[in-house]
Amino acid sequence: MVKKSSGILTKLKIRANYCLLTLCALALLSGMMTTAFAQVVETELTPEDSLTDAAIQRSLDEQSNKMDEMLHLWYVQREIISANSVLAELTDDTTNFCHNDSLMADRLSKIVTVVPLAYNSKVGNFIELYSIRRKKSSAAMLGLAQYYFPWMQAIFDKYDVPEELIYLTIIESGLNPLAVSKAGATGIWQFMYQTGKLYGLEVNTFVDDRRDPYKATDAAARHLKDLYNMFGDWGLAISAYNCGAGNVRKAIARSGGKQTFWQVSPYLPRETQNYFPLYIGALYLMKYHNDYGIQAAKIAIPSAVDTVMVNKEMHLEQVSKVLDIDLDELKTLNPQYKRLIIPAYSQPYPIRLRVTDMVRFIEMQDSIHNYHYEEYFTPVKVYTSQFTGKPLADGESKKIYYYVKNGDNLSKIAAKYNLSVAELKKMNKLSGNSVKVKQRLLVGYEYVAPQKPVEQVPVIPTDSLSSQDSTATMLQAPVLQEQQDNTPVVYFVKKGDNLSSIAGRYNTTARKIADYNKLANMNALKVGQKLLIPRT
Repeated sequence: MVKKSSGILTKLKIRANYCLLTLCALALLSGMMTTAFAQVVETELTPEDSLTDAAIQRSLDEQSNKMDEMLHLWYVQREIISANSVLAELTDDTTNFCHNDSLMADRLSKIVTVVPLAYNSKVGNFIELYSIRRKKSSAAMLGLAQYYFPWMQAIFDKYDVPEELIYLTIIESGLNPLAVSKAGATGIWQFMYQTGKLYGLEVNTFVDDRRDPYKATDAAARHLKDLYNMFGDWGLAISAYNCGAGNVRKAIARSGGKQTFWQVSPYLPRETQNYFPLYIGALYLMKYHNDYGIQAAKIAIPSAVDTVMVNKEMHLEQVSKVLDIDLDELKTLNPQYKRLIIPAYSQPYPIRLRVTDMVRFIEMQDSIHNYHYEEYFTPVKVYTSQFTGKPLADGESKKIYYYVKNGDNLSKIAAKYNLSVAELKKMNKLSGNSVKVKQRLLVGYEYVAPQKPVEQVPVIPTDSLSSQDSTATMLQAPVLQEQQDNTPVVYFVKKGDNLSSIAGRYNTTARKIADYNKLANMNALKVGQKLLIPRT
């Protein structure tokens, strides 16, 4: 990204002012200024506000990073490499453009919305990001929107929340349900742990409902409605979604009691000052993408799906193998299962499948549950013990530690190891939320299968045997011992793993693991992938 100089921002502001004065005069003459349409106002830049060019650039960079992560989702990648994809015709061009302020302002004025909009140079930057600089990424997000937005709108309607607020998912996560921020906010709506818990989103060893787009959308609608009831202004409600209601209250107090976003904006945290303008940029994209030659990519996420409750624990790979369903598809439809396990040990949990697969699944549930059960559930016995409260025998678990690095916090570390912050704190008996560099934290457990006793071969005096029998006996015991030692360890790849880190745990080498598992690419591990670790 190329930073805009303050001189360019000033020129854009002057052009926008001239255009907006003309538009307002024409609208007043024709009697077309109504509250049903966006308020198009060039907001004045205060001295504090004028210092936010660096914050604008950080917001632009952060959004670009989210779009980059979204482009690496497997179903987006599949569309990118397809023969006739619109994504093949578009590029993400980071060249500096000179946008048309008057045209953008005029188009915003025609958007019917209950959320008051405005246009200024900040908004212009974010419109440019989505509609000009990142056309390829925006086409992919538009394709994802065709899957997510219809049912999201229905949920927002149920709670009487403006439907257009679903566009916040574009700036929160780039419509990526697996997104995790540096602070540990997770999912398509980027809920922090405590806020998610407040709205009934379950987060435990196996499940993270923040990653479930359906449940997270329901929670987001209720949260936004509560924030609007608190502040009476959708711009401030959107800001509070980003930085918290407490920070918005402080900003209102510092502003002298102002009650709208544009009045309170200079007193909000710097990153939040850009949050509502980012929303306007996303809204503009959704309304005018065709004018920029951006068409929705055809992202193939199954839409004809149904949900059934599961009463026995299952691994998604068991479902994949028995029913011959693509594992990536199952993970996409069920992203809340962070260890790929449906933990229906004592209560039912849902699984979402294509309608065409539902009957087969119901008929074959027992077969799926029993399919290579020990292979899939032995490696997670420690986590199962924690989840169910059933203790393991002594010596069946090995602790995994992490040493805190610069820039780490509990949310970031918890997300890395598929834990909630509460779990991480409980495991380490932490009362506060701060950690120190080089501090050792317990972050997980590894199941260690009990050693089976080696069969004792009776020692027979050699003088009672023929030389041939004696040779056979002497060779027999070492062979049994060698077979016992050479049994490979079954390991399932976790988030953050690579061959070197796995090899270090088992006192072997990355090359040996790669050769043993016939891996063509040593850097292409997938979370949940099964590896056999040869014993040294």
